Amino acid sequence: MKHWWPEHVYQSKPYVALAVGGVCALTSLIVSILRGEWGWWALVCGAGCGLLIYGAVILQLRREYRQHSKWARHEHDKRRP
Repeated sequence: MKHWWPEHVYQSKPYVALAVGGVCALTSLIVSILRGEWGWWALVCGAGCGLLIYGAVILQLRREYRQHSKWARHEHDKRRP
């Protein structure tokens, strides 16, 4: 059974993942440099990098899908003279 996401939530998920991942990764790097040790901040950095990768992959997959979609091809064919 699939979950239904409202359109605005569906569109914003990869951007939120990129933002949260970037904040987590940068914060953990800065804190670990200031403290001089990694500790639990290494997990936060890993989670941030994982979220960055997830967001980027989702955006790339959506872009490729839209380029190869039959709906995009039909719209492109209609514009040809």
